[in-house]
Amino acid sequence: MTVWGVVYLVVQGTVFALWAFQMFRALFQARRIAVANSGKMWPGPFVALAALRDWARSHPRERNQLLATTVVLFLLIGLGALTGPLHP
Repeated sequence: MTVWGVVYLVVQGTVFALWAFQMFRALFQARRIAVANSGKMWPGPFVALAALRDWARSHPRERNQLLATTVVLFLLIGLGALTGPLHP
């Protein structure tokens, strides 16, 4: 593996770790909202979807950061697919 390949892999791994952190934080916050709204420990899927909507509306900065990180991650994945070798 070349030096640029290692650098690319480290950058992609770092972006993925950041994305995973942001996504789990968003999911835990949305779950907290769903539990508060429903009063149940295990709210149903429709309550969870409404909680995700409420989270997205009440946390616009975090939503935009998550969206930007998702776009960067998809671009890195696509770039790797386009520039990677076609054979092992």
